[in-house]
Amino acid sequence: MSFFEVSPVYKYAHKALDYRSMRQDLIAGNIANVDTPFYKPRDIDFESYLANAMNEEFGRSRKTELQMAETSSRHLSPLEERVQGGTIFFRDGHMARNDGNSVDLDVETSEMGKNSVMYQALVSALKKHKGIFAYAIDSTKNI
Repeated sequence: MSFFEVSPVYKYAHKALDYRSMRQDLIAGNIANVDTPFYKPRDIDFESYLANAMNEEFGRSRKTELQMAETSSRHLSPLEERVQGGTIFFRDGHMARNDGNSVDLDVETSEMGKNSVMYQALVSALKKHKGIFAYAIDSTKNI
């Protein structure tokens, strides 16, 4: 454990950076496949995973994920693609074009912009966090 990792939130900030990077790749893939027939846009839900992990870390027990009821042992489990704690899913709600593609370029570019801003905010927060400790260390040298 590094000296700069004294805050328990620090590791979650790094996980969030990984998530934002992965989400940027998924959105870029959606934009790249805007003309691919029958392509469905993909996204990742990492916020609920991160909230659950932080609740466990800080002693809160409230779950943010609704569990599916299983009334028979013969039921199939829901199909999910889990990656690094997040769940990759197909983003729905947009009308498919005649070729079956449901990528909306306006939605994808706005999601990419929001994701970029959140990534930059995380990087800035981590830099400030390290800067505070570096300033404290440098200040104690003069005492």
